[in-house]
Amino acid sequence: MSAKKPLFEVIAYELREKINRDEYKAGMLMPNESELQEIFSSSRTTIRRAVDLLVAEGLVIRKNGIGLYVEPKLTAQNILEMTGVMKNDTKDDAKKDIKDFYVRKAGTFYAEKFGIKENELVYSVKFIQKNEYTVTLDRLILPLGLYPDLQVKDLHIINIIELVNSGKYKLFELEQELQLVLAGNEQMKYMHLKENDPVFKLSSLFYAENQLPIAIQYHYEDAESTKYVVDFN
Repeated sequence: MSAKKPLFEVIAYELREKINRDEYKAGMLMPNESELQEIFSSSRTTIRRAVDLLVAEGLVIRKNGIGLYVEPKLTAQNILEMTGVMKNDTKDDAKKDIKDFYVRKAGTFYAEKFGIKENELVYSVKFIQKNEYTVTLDRLILPLGLYPDLQVKDLHIINIIELVNSGKYKLFELEQELQLVLAGNEQMKYMHLKENDPVFKLSSLFYAENQLPIAIQYHYEDAESTKYVVDFN
């Protein structure tokens, strides 16, 4: 007769199954350790050991001050290799600072882009990213119906491509356009640029496999301190 498994292994198994069934989706926030204590009616030590096991397996990320996240299955590098899109040749060490996160009506422009009604709701997100050398500005538009569980905390732990892939439809391809524009009010305010300074604007339209548009991103970088490369392979 086999020995009974320790409780923390049983809990780890149940959490693992929830992840495999997408009850806890890849790249998204899951219940924190206090909430898991209530769910499983177990001690803090037991829950901590169960989570430690999943962290060691690479299934869960523990982010101090934020919570627990399911390890993303899709990385930025994966999708770049699949599509050969334009890549920013800088390090991904920037910290996000969320400036806006709210729900609004799609309006005429985004209704046409997403193929939805003008009064349907979309998330509008604005954030900056800073590292030692640069400040960038991003605007992200997501249809509410495709991302019902989206939380502002999600933006702190996963990148945009992983976030887009976490909705009702999986990311299949993206279409990008790179423009050289002049700094406007937003770029002057958040990126500390002067009026008419040159700015790279990278517009990305994300599609599901059925050619359904699922997200739009506008990414702005100071053209005088940014290098882009184009990969056609």
